[in-house]
Amino acid sequence: QSKATKVIKALLAGCRSLITTNCKPKSISESCISSSFAVHHFITTSTSGGSERTYNNIIMEATKQKTCVYLDYNGTTPVYPPVLEAMLPYLTDHFGNPSSSHHFGSEPKAALNKARRSLLSLIQSVPIADLSSIMFTGCGTESNNVAIRLALLSSTHKVDKDGLLHVVTTNIEHPAITQCLNSYISGGLTPKITVTEVPVDEFGRVSSSDVIDAIQENTALVTIMTANNEVGSLQPVFEIAKICRQKHVLFHTDAAQAVGKVDLRGLADETTGADMVTIVGHKFGAPKGIAALYIRPNCLDENGRVNPEHGGSVLLMGGGQEGGRRGGSENVPYIAGIGRAADMLFEHGDRSGLEANAMHMQKMRSRLLERITTGLEESTGKTDISRVNGPLNADQRLPNTLSIGLKGVQSGRLLADIGEVVACSAGSACHSSSGPTMSYSAILKAMNVPPEVAVGTLRLSVGPNTSLEDVDFAADVIVKEATRQLNT
Repeated sequence: QSKATKVIKALLAGCRSLITTNCKPKSISESCISSSFAVHHFITTSTSGGSERTYNNIIMEATKQKTCVYLDYNGTTPVYPPVLEAMLPYLTDHFGNPSSSHHFGSEPKAALNKARRSLLSLIQSVPIADLSSIMFTGCGTESNNVAIRLALLSSTHKVDKDGLLHVVTTNIEHPAITQCLNSYISGGLTPKITVTEVPVDEFGRVSSSDVIDAIQENTALVTIMTANNEVGSLQPVFEIAKICRQKHVLFHTDAAQAVGKVDLRGLADETTGADMVTIVGHKFGAPKGIAALYIRPNCLDENGRVNPEHGGSVLLMGGGQEGGRRGGSENVPYIAGIGRAADMLFEHGDRSGLEANAMHMQKMRSRLLERITTGLEESTGKTDISRVNGPLNADQRLPNTLSIGLKGVQSGRLLADIGEVVACSAGSACHSSSGPTMSYSAILKAMNVPPEVAVGTLRLSVGPNTSLEDVDFAADVIVKEATRQLNT
């Protein structure tokens, strides 16, 4: 080994040691190193040196010790230690280009194929042999944009008399879908389209029959997210995929929030599954900057469609990587990472890792909800302060996601006050402290959540290593800050 390689490996070994020691999946960085039991002691201790400790003292003391409980796993996850371990060899010894035909290209090329198999195992009951069905991308936004473009360009034979194609989606999709579709609606991108946004119910779920009823003769694509990132509602994508296949309409689902939280086997089965599926690495333990798009073999050549990729990539033109679908040298370390993150979900048996994670996250979510509701009732004497947004049935939502509205509270202010000790996000974006100009999440509007609840909504999302001490401390901080707002 060269001297430079040895130095790099030594540095990376130090980083690995630091991350393994201090950044387990319940923490992100030094400012979020979990020592929540100690902070929980702060919040529950009412006296110090004979004098009452104020809430501000507690927050200041926790901040001084750089203790922050991480409850924003839907935003991103930390890179799990086994994932980092899997990445390191491709940053040192196996640094070669996978497109190279010599010795240094063989290991990186093998890593790409291994990762493709791992991702297929997440979404298929019996993984197919055609590894080219997985295309690696740089992010979920890219995967979603490519899926839409492929569907539209392959379906120009279906344009109506005005030269328009049609797309069916919902009114709670991620901006990576809605903004992309808007560009085709306006004519900024071609072919030009019209879009039907099927509304969700009060629990954030869409009816599969409403989706199917929205299909027209010129419908080129149905795109429905698997799970909503804000309220955790699971959509009936398995059923929709099956019916779309029968109707010869392409179906795409953005599964970014669902991977690692619910069982998706069968979602991309060859005969009844989705035609395209988006998978995002940093939502289940891999780094940011790596994602994938599953494309069912031959789906773009069926039922009168003409695959636009026969002429090369539809987005990034270049060296013909990813089977000619996406130019640019593959990011081998990150691809090895996303493959390892997928393997972690079922390496000890039939989905044992996934099931254990889901059960643990469900338990933490339930504890968090109970402690917040009970705490607010005790501190205010009222039972109508909090309200859960999203499905009440556990089978219809992600096990880790709690969207809770606090009536009379402004989530923006609350987050500003607790953000150094509890890391979570708002279900609303308040641009004004009061009055008619106050705005909130479009998702909550689509679900007809009352404005007074929506503006006080928090999205709390737990992870595999979130502890009881974490959720108890976070709940107590939220209750105390909410109560302070309600009393001022």
